[in-house]
Amino acid sequence: MLDKKHGALLFLNSASTGMLSPLLTLLLLDKGIGLAAVPLAVGLYSAVAVIFEVPSGMAADRWGRKNCFLVSQALLLPGLGLLALGQGMAAVLAAMAFQGLARAFSSGSLDALVVEEFLLKNGAGALPKCTARISALTSIGLAMGCLAGGGVYALTGRLWTALALKGALVLALLVLGAGLEEHPVERGQEEPNPAAQLAATLRSPGLVRALVLWPAAFAPALFAVEVFYQPRFEQLLNSSAAGWALGTLSAGAFYASAAGAVLAPRLMRRPTLGRLLGVSALVGAGLMALSAAGTPVLFVAFYFLFYVINGSTDYLTSTLMNEAAPPSQRATLLSAGSLTLQLGGLAASPLLSAGAAVGTIPQVWLAAGGALAAGMLAWLAVHLLRARKTK
Repeated sequence: MLDKKHGALLFLNSASTGMLSPLLTLLLLDKGIGLAAVPLAVGLYSAVAVIFEVPSGMAADRWGRKNCFLVSQALLLPGLGLLALGQGMAAVLAAMAFQGLARAFSSGSLDALVVEEFLLKNGAGALPKCTARISALTSIGLAMGCLAGGGVYALTGRLWTALALKGALVLALLVLGAGLEEHPVERGQEEPNPAAQLAATLRSPGLVRALVLWPAAFAPALFAVEVFYQPRFEQLLNSSAAGWALGTLSAGAFYASAAGAVLAPRLMRRPTLGRLLGVSALVGAGLMALSAAGTPVLFVAFYFLFYVINGSTDYLTSTLMNEAAPPSQRATLLSAGSLTLQLGGLAASPLLSAGAAVGTIPQVWLAAGGALAAGMLAWLAVHLLRARKTK
């Protein structure tokens, strides 16, 4: 069972992350920039997060996961201040740069700390329960954050209230995080350069390298759903969807992911790479089913099913990575997996844009889902053949 303080931190950190998601475009426009400048600001956030993703993981492994988590929260405060009080493009870009840095330093640091402390108290045999709980708390926290951010804005009609609520959460996380206990990770007498250590790990064929590369192959299908689900839902409704409907759909996706993370350990007692690849192929099949949904009710049903299966992959990847990763590289490798997920999404974006320009959203989803299912089944076949030869 997770420590209550760790569980509270995971939940509140995810709620803080999700709080501004439904309001981000409105916040940026409120700072006096044009709609055409919004992608530039969001792109800067993504670029900063990508650049510092792995270095921040290395810093967490070397100087402490708790310290890096506290740094991530401290970096959020000037960004929130600029969004609340600043005006113009310079203030927006500076705010997004701070947000991107905070995202990079929080990625992997808190999860690695929670897993490390859990393993010290409960042993490696209980790891699947830990990773399932982390996945569920993260998804539920994101959903609650989205609802809270959108709800406080709907009640007050003022964007600064959502910023103030997130600021209060960040301060609470700093206080709670400062009280965390962290046991130092055992290291060898001669500690290698972190970059060289990571490169050596990724050069070696095996489970860790597969888990770092897997998100890049998985990302295009996930990105296709995140980009196109709102316009597709409105097409099926034959009208603009009410804000509350889209907000409920978005929050429901996080709850569905949490359900998948809870169900997965009951259906698959022992996570393996083969099972991860098989479930990933099911995600592709789920996207193909979503592309065929021709009514709003069917769309909602397949949309939530897609995220239930996706939540199962979260559980599998988290458990496998935390089992296989050397403790001294845990945060670095979690950050590396996050980086490849973002790079996979960025690489897919031109293809998705081109597909939407020449075809329909269901056609894009059918192609993305089919490619994911075929790719994962081919990878699974190769994996099983190699395993048979090894035996």
